[in-house]
Amino acid sequence: MAPGTKVNPGLNVKPKSGLNRAILALRLLVSMRPLTLALFVCGPLISQQAEFDVASIRPAGNAIAKPAMEFTPGGGVRATNVTLKMLIQMAYDIRDDQISGGPGWTDSETYTVVAKGSGGGTAASKTALQALLRERFHLELKRATNAAAGYVMAVGKSEPKITLDTGRERPLMRQTGRWSLHCERVAMSSLARFLSVHLGRSVEDRTGMEGRYNFELNWRPADLSDIKFDGSRSPAEEESLVLAVREQLGLKLETEKGVGDRYRIEKAEKPGEN
Repeated sequence: MAPGTKVNPGLNVKPKSGLNRAILALRLLVSMRPLTLALFVCGPLISQQAEFDVASIRPAGNAIAKPAMEFTPGGGVRATNVTLKMLIQMAYDIRDDQISGGPGWTDSETYTVVAKGSGGGTAASKTALQALLRERFHLELKRATNAAAGYVMAVGKSEPKITLDTGRERPLMRQTGRWSLHCERVAMSSLARFLSVHLGRSVEDRTGMEGRYNFELNWRPADLSDIKFDGSRSPAEEESLVLAVREQLGLKLETEKGVGDRYRIEKAEKPGEN
């Protein structure tokens, strides 16, 4: 070796004994550990479903039929007789009153959407649906932060008191009275949208619960003295609903500022032939 040459004693020196070889192997293992950890941390991000495998969008043939939207098993989407604004609500998990702007047809012309994914849950389906709307409708949205407080829905201290349903039938959400709800195969994101309408505030689903569930919900207030029957909500109804969600479903609703951002349609075009 030439004089003055710098050597890394842990990697470049030829081991002269079994002990030296063991020390060299240990140093190599330690030096590679950060790379190994990085591979394990980043691995799951690569498998996220960014797009659907197959997707079809066509004009709905029956404008009178009731709209229906659902995330299907395997990372897919099925929606019938829905407008672009309805699809935006589904993709971004927001309410109708959080969307503004756009041509008139975005709230009137209806479509049928069938898409299949390569696996993944509801979160992956939402990401893929957002990409589909950008590709087929050339959709551009501008998001504005909402300073008002909304609700965050999360799992309570104990296990949720609802039943997972693995059936492939369509979801059923039926309000059987002013203060009662019957649900079969309903996703938590759909429950959050229902609650946002009846609470008059945005509700963001942070339960992390994939799949669809069966449950009943009843929130008749104990005190009916301030109840109005003109379509408006009373504080007693809101309090009763929040309490029922916690006690009957095992989920908690907590207020948080910034929930319920606004989305403005900057650009949208009618989709072409598939």
